[in-house]
Amino acid sequence: GRSHWLVEIPADQVTGYVLVDGRLPPHDTLRTGFLVPPRMRDIATSRPPYLSLHLTPGVPHHLYLRVRHNFVSYVSPGVPVPIRLHPIDEALAAERSHRVVQGLLAGLLLAMALYNLFLFLVVRERSYLYYVMLTALLALFWLSASGYLADLFWPSERAYPHAIDFYLLLGAGLGYLCFTVSFLETSRYAPIYHRLLHLLMALLALPALLGLFGYWVAAEQAAALAALMAALLSFGAAWRAHRRAHPLARYYLLAALPFVLGLVVYVATWWGLLPVVPVTRYSAQFGSAAEALLLSLALGARIRLLTRERAQALLDRTRAEAAERHLQEINALKTHLLGATAHDLRNPLSSVQGLIQTVREELPPDSPHRELLELAEAASQRMLGTIEQLITASALESGRVTFRRMRVDLVELVAETVHFHQDRATRKQQQLVFLGLTTGSCVVETDPEQLRRALTNLLTNALKFTPSGKRITVQLARHTDAVRLSVRDEGPGLTEADRARLFGYFQRLSAQPTGDEPSSGLGLAITKQIVERLGGRIEVDSTPGQGSTFTIVLPVSSAAS
Repeated sequence: GRSHWLVEIPADQVTGYVLVDGRLPPHDTLRTGFLVPPRMRDIATSRPPYLSLHLTPGVPHHLYLRVRHNFVSYVSPGVPVPIRLHPIDEALAAERSHRVVQGLLAGLLLAMALYNLFLFLVVRERSYLYYVMLTALLALFWLSASGYLADLFWPSERAYPHAIDFYLLLGAGLGYLCFTVSFLETSRYAPIYHRLLHLLMALLALPALLGLFGYWVAAEQAAALAALMAALLSFGAAWRAHRRAHPLARYYLLAALPFVLGLVVYVATWWGLLPVVPVTRYSAQFGSAAEALLLSLALGARIRLLTRERAQALLDRTRAEAAERHLQEINALKTHLLGATAHDLRNPLSSVQGLIQTVREELPPDSPHRELLELAEAASQRMLGTIEQLITASALESGRVTFRRMRVDLVELVAETVHFHQDRATRKQQQLVFLGLTTGSCVVETDPEQLRRALTNLLTNALKFTPSGKRITVQLARHTDAVRLSVRDEGPGLTEADRARLFGYFQRLSAQPTGDEPSSGLGLAITKQIVERLGGRIEVDSTPGQGSTFTIVLPVSSAAS
């Protein structure tokens, strides 16, 4: 007794002719198909394509169909083309139910995507961004598959490109893999699965390329296989991470289980291994919706974990800053005590030296006590030198030294300093040579006293550690970008251990002075501070057994020729 029926024909272009009593009514030429624009179809549904038949009960009708279809397209029905006849009320009710389910699931996924996008903007955690990518693309896929995108955004005079569904699903798969890698920290907790998941990400390009070149059958098979592999590998990675005590892996396992099961059922249904019933038809949708809800719980747990970690990091940083301030206070107190003690010792030592010189002058030349006084004077002089170094180091470290810059001829300053140390080099039978500029002068805007002190420290060390009969070379060179003042000796050189503590305070190196000279371990540290305060740097080039070269480099901005 029904008079209105719908013929479902999933093909590209379908033209129908209905003959009643052997005649073709002029208004009964019907059109539908995937490539036919919705406004030109009998029933303007996106999918599946329907032909509308009005049949008179008791009258014989003949339906003739002309079908054109590309059987390697994305929406291929297979061979033979299935043709199904539905009462219109039942077909439209089923279509509405299908669209409602798809719309609710897509709306839920879009809501979760927007919510987690807000969380990502707050916490800046990459897992949330990948989760947004996954849920948003899944939502768009279900909206496209149910026809909502075509109804809302696609012009009715043009056929909707259903291949968009395929690429939305591939993008969702990529987002799922990226989320798995980031959330589970697979590089740390499941390194083997980490490599396999990255390999699978790269292999997703295969079905994408197959689809672009029109090999849709192979593309869909490759995508289905990739989906199954993604489900299994992600579940295996989560289980491995859980076994290695990942704090959030159990949440991922709980969330992934319905999705994996739904995906397996969906793929098995697609391959024809399970019957097409509502449970199997919507298994992937239900699984993805359940996963979206459960993963939100997992991401909530991650927020709590991140909050605890950041609170602990803030507490550790506060403690570290407090400890650093305490160390700075202790260091400042040490510097103050060191400077004050050195100042307090310098005056008594100067008085002792004066008394020694007075007593020595009053003794006769042949007095046996004269040698003892000379030893005492030498010891007090060494002590006074050490105290002067301590005072200098303390002043530099506390910033009490004022650098007074002026234009200085480096050739003259270096020549005077080298000449001052010639007597000492002669006493040790060493050759002290200055190689200046061949022509002109080298004018530098610097503090002459502080630069002289730095050069003196380098010369003193070279004289101290160079054996008798060896050569010490002082060289001044002017370049386009810097002025270089180097002191090269032929001493024992520096070991790797020496280099590591070369410019530290009170550091004694492996080499020993060749003339039993005293060493405070402060000279190089003071030199480095002076050179850096002058805007330059100090370089070291040394080979064990072949000597060392210390170079003071001043930038060209402070020099003029």
